[in-house]
Amino acid sequence: MKRTEHGEERHEDESRPTSEALRDKAETNEIYSDVETGYYIFVGERGRTHVFTVENLHHTSFRTTKYNRFERQISGKWEIVFRKDLPDALK
Repeated sequence: MKRTEHGEERHEDESRPTSEALRDKAETNEIYSDVETGYYIFVGERGRTHVFTVENLHHTSFRTTKYNRFERQISGKWEIVFRKDLPDALK
């Protein structure tokens, strides 16, 4: 997949939390699904937030606050997901 110029800049930014994505996905119990996209969100330490597709492809990473995640949840954008209920590809 070809990245846009913006995507390439973000990919090269070493301060972004992408390097922790797989570890955080495996260890966290704070998991959501994005109602609009169907993607799954895994939140690691210090708000490291990683988005994966249903096929277990890493989509993006960014940082969130507890308040931001709460707002997304109460607005209906994100729904809580229990690890046991994840699609097999994401377990």
